Amino acid sequence: METKNLIKKCQQGDKEAFQLLISRYHPLVYKFLVKITNNDQVAEDLTQETFLKVIRHIDNFATEGQAKFSTYIISIAKNAYIDYLRKEKRLLHNSSISEALNTEDVNIQEDRVVDRLYGQSLLKSLEDLPDEQKIAIKLKYLEGLTLKEIGMELDLEPKTVKSRIHNGMVRLRRLAGKGDEYERD
Repeated sequence: METKNLIKKCQQGDKEAFQLLISRYHPLVYKFLVKITNNDQVAEDLTQETFLKVIRHIDNFATEGQAKFSTYIISIAKNAYIDYLRKEKRLLHNSSISEALNTEDVNIQEDRVVDRLYGQSLLKSLEDLPDEQKIAIKLKYLEGLTLKEIGMELDLEPKTVKSRIHNGMVRLRRLAGKGDEYERD
């Protein structure tokens, strides 16, 4: 069945159509999330979250519009990942403080906290970038994907990906220059 017809049936509440839609797009979403999270369990959790959002908001997708459904669903998955990163950043911050309070060797723990704060400073700077730059940089430098692979994942031309990475790195350098409070010796 053609995707547009399948989505129309989903919008009418057809449960079998939802099952077919999920089975058709699950591999795409899961593979995308595995690449950007580098964690199978997190990717599976985010895949489930993505499909829950798709089910809840299927009426928002315009079947007669220009956008492909695959682009729509990957966008939802990307946003679920960004939300996950924001949540993790808060948890990481809280765990750094509690670790510092429960230590026997203060010097070693102090070094760990400074390392985490420095890493958090860089992560915070990365989080301050626009989403398109942040995702492109993570895919390039954390996941090791090529410009072409990133372009395929995000449905962009490699030149656009390169531009986003370049502009994001320029911005990161500026942000890192402003926040040197954790600068190392």
